[in-house]
Amino acid sequence: MNNQKLFMAASAVALAAVTVAAPVSASSEHTFTDVGSRYDEAVSFLHEYEIINGLSATKFGTQQTLTRGDAAVILANTLGLNDYSAPDAGFKDLNHRVRGAVNGLAEYGIISGVTKTQFKPNEPLSRGAMAKFLVLSFELEEFQEETPFTDVGGVFEPYIEALFGTQITSGKTPTSYGTYTNITRGEFANLLYNTILFSEMLDFYSPSVTHAEVTTPTSTQITLFEPIPEGFSAIDASYLFDYSVKLEDGTEMILTPTSAKLSTDRKVLTINHVSTDLSGKTGMVIADDYEDIIEIPFDFK
Repeated sequence: MNNQKLFMAASAVALAAVTVAAPVSASSEHTFTDVGSRYDEAVSFLHEYEIINGLSATKFGTQQTLTRGDAAVILANTLGLNDYSAPDAGFKDLNHRVRGAVNGLAEYGIISGVTKTQFKPNEPLSRGAMAKFLVLSFELEEFQEETPFTDVGGVFEPYIEALFGTQITSGKTPTSYGTYTNITRGEFANLLYNTILFSEMLDFYSPSVTHAEVTTPTSTQITLFEPIPEGFSAIDASYLFDYSVKLEDGTEMILTPTSAKLSTDRKVLTINHVSTDLSGKTGMVIADDYEDIIEIPFDFK
């Protein structure tokens, strides 16, 4: 477990019971009068667990733009990284309210400044920057999936693809993500809440394999005891395992799924690995689900 997973595991303890059992749904969880039904569940949850505060006792500021400093404080509260003892990240424009959060997150490479010495905490946060913050916070890089958005590119592209691949976001419209649009406090609350739910689902679901077979030189099939949860796409399910190949002569190589498919009952996962063609080879595919190692022999000589 790396450092990020270590502190995430610690902070998740307080969230796990509610997250896994049932989402918060009662508007009585907060006293904000400007939070509509679209944002109520997320704001209620985040407020109850002291992750996010309102602008006042009765105003959350749902439609107001979120600043970079406020985003840092909210993320640091989520991850348990609001740490005034963290090393100074070198930003000269941090006030006391955001300093612990920004330095704590910067220590783990989750956030960066606009320049080496300027974090610019009072500037609005863009939706693209928000994607980067969330994906790095919850280590979702492996879920990248090509999007239908025509306004995605540059430094934020892989992070937006990861949020899209996890189904945490579907964009502003079917073809627009709004990469450089400023994000509102309500939108951020929803996306952070969805990210927490997705992360907890990953942490609490562990696949149980009943059978595995390398069916062709470019595909492997894994049969599971229980259906894959509905929140997982086929490619998400494929990432529940780490794959490698050990050939008869002792050569080892990484196997990376290029696509995946789930059966109708969601119990059979087929991964395609066209970039690792086993034609003419003998050995075994190794699928590691982080608890058990499944060795799947093959012979295509």
